[in-house]
Amino acid sequence: MRQRFRLTLSILPVMLFPQSGSSAPVGAEIDAPERLQMLVREATCAEASTTWSAKLNGTSLSDVWSGSAGARTIFYVSPDGNDTWSGRLPTANRQAGDGPFASIERARDAAREKGGANTIALEKGDYYLTQPIVFDARDTGLILTARCNEVPILHGGLQVRDWVQQADGRWTALLKLPPDEGVGDLFVKGIRQTRARFPNAPADGDPRKGWLFAAKCDPAIDAREGNTRFCFHAGDLPAVDDTSGLVVDIVGGYQPGSQWGNDTLPVVSIDGAARTVYTKGTGYFFTAEGSRYFLAGAKALLDAPGEWWYDLAAGELHYIPVDQALPNSGVVAGILPTFFRLDGANGMIVSGLELRDGAPEGSGKFYTETRGFGAIRIEHADDVKILGNSIENVGVGVHVTESKDALIAGNVIADVAGNGIYVGTNYGTFLKSNGARILSNHIHDIGKVYIETAGIWFQAADNVRIADNLIENTAQFGISGGSLWGSNDAVYNAVIEHNVIHNANQRTADGGAIKMMGEQADPLNSTIRSNLITGTGHLMNRADGTFWPPGYENTSEWPSPISWAIYTDGKASGLNIEGNTLSGNVAAIGINGGWSNLVAANVITHGSGAAFRVDDGTGRGWHPPWARPNRIENNIVSVDNSDGLAAYVHAPDHGPEYVQFARNRYIGNLNSQSFRINPRVMRSGEFGGLGDLQKAGVDTGSVVAPPE
Repeated sequence: MRQRFRLTLSILPVMLFPQSGSSAPVGAEIDAPERLQMLVREATCAEASTTWSAKLNGTSLSDVWSGSAGARTIFYVSPDGNDTWSGRLPTANRQAGDGPFASIERARDAAREKGGANTIALEKGDYYLTQPIVFDARDTGLILTARCNEVPILHGGLQVRDWVQQADGRWTALLKLPPDEGVGDLFVKGIRQTRARFPNAPADGDPRKGWLFAAKCDPAIDAREGNTRFCFHAGDLPAVDDTSGLVVDIVGGYQPGSQWGNDTLPVVSIDGAARTVYTKGTGYFFTAEGSRYFLAGAKALLDAPGEWWYDLAAGELHYIPVDQALPNSGVVAGILPTFFRLDGANGMIVSGLELRDGAPEGSGKFYTETRGFGAIRIEHADDVKILGNSIENVGVGVHVTESKDALIAGNVIADVAGNGIYVGTNYGTFLKSNGARILSNHIHDIGKVYIETAGIWFQAADNVRIADNLIENTAQFGISGGSLWGSNDAVYNAVIEHNVIHNANQRTADGGAIKMMGEQADPLNSTIRSNLITGTGHLMNRADGTFWPPGYENTSEWPSPISWAIYTDGKASGLNIEGNTLSGNVAAIGINGGWSNLVAANVITHGSGAAFRVDDGTGRGWHPPWARPNRIENNIVSVDNSDGLAAYVHAPDHGPEYVQFARNRYIGNLNSQSFRINPRVMRSGEFGGLGDLQKAGVDTGSVVAPPE
């Protein structure tokens, strides 16, 4: 991780401090990677504060160092420190009985006692946290950073020692936790282990393996009951006498085609005679025949190398090592979903730290829901900067709620249970997080537990700029923004540009690399431009437990997996989708329910599905007075799928004015059925060629070019 972090800093392609909501001029970006790397490096060198101050001129950090460098006091923290010392020395002077503090909390309190602008600098080494560290208005302007080029590692839990091997080959260790507090995850040498489960996790990591599939209930149950129970096939489940701590991780919905979400639900009971599992459900998540699931968290399921189980009553951890050689160090029980909580701490900077090995809560719907937790959690704190940190094996990387002008730049966020970065609001108060800038982060392996997640998820946030991020291997979305609830969490004037997104939507039946929602039903006035997107996929099973093949698309079949590189949903309107390069995805660009969107100058190649899919599904019958046709023009499209489908439009309520094509250049496998349009405006019927589309007045000036 540390090597990848340094590599990311060496290739960061954007100015750190452009104005929110706009692109930096091209000329100003020539030396951007070097400047960004220099600023992050200097920001982590506490003793270099004098030279750093001079280099900050012209940036949004220029006011951090007010006056001379001497006005800012540095308090040091070290794993070898002592909270009775002054904290003013970076290393221990044992003859004088002085040196750094041992804890961040003590350094925070000392900075509060002194007042003014202060810095907390952490020495290298391992720090084990047992409760969140809270910063508030008293910590305004505080810098929390690594000392120089050191790498302090903060673990979200306790080191587990004194393992004892049992006769059956399992190992146990005492781990006393506060009442009703359990272990969220177990990490051995930095690698997440598997909570005891059935069926066992596949050794090769194939996401199509290791599942059971819900049966059709007999007698049938009402669909609304699917939030608290589901049925299983005879012989599927092992006997589980004690269901305390047992959960079911389930992917599904009202029907098998609704596999865009999941949850981890506590099991109440299992009725073997009725073949029914009863759960503590939610008003959001439902199951049906074909929903895929596994059980986890019971002692009876502990049977495979790499699995663990925590006995809450006895305060004892049980583990089956992979190689039977269990070290007495390097094992961490993750118990914290939140390491730092910045509540009203305006202007704080967190830089150069490694945060890892926390609890996985943060993006499920039962108790935690999408807006929960965050290893770094920012609440009602404006102008906070999260720079150059490494965050791994946590629930959510960075969470920003109801806080303005956040800057999240140059971080590596990886292997998280839920969202990589969330910027938004609290349900019920709905205050906004405007002006956020999310720049030059490397975000990968997202949604390891909760699949309805994104590398970057934002809502209730205007004037957001998301640029130059590298996002790889996500369960559902690379970037997801916009309103889920209407005007309460609407977004406007967002700019998503120059991002590289590889392998999004690897675990759901309906998702994509970049998605914008618009439930508020008015123009977003936002832009998605100059992004590179490859490898967007899908994962969906049928009711019998078989899976659709990778890259599959059939516009005549439902339920069926759906996947886009870029798409709009929920009446999202007023978007410019321009200049993007989309290669090796399923469908390339989709519009679902909105008006007045422009899709222009994109390059689309090697897709297994349609280049364009337009549907009025989330806006059927909705035609506001400001509505203008969706325009798809000046794109270069290579049609490489086997059936030659270039565009699919399903808008029977809106007629031909819903979408207009113009001046697109098509090459590849086109034929007389490459365009499928409903309403049937073409003389040839629902299917036709480009000439048929033009005769119907739906396309102007597009051409089919011979292959080069």
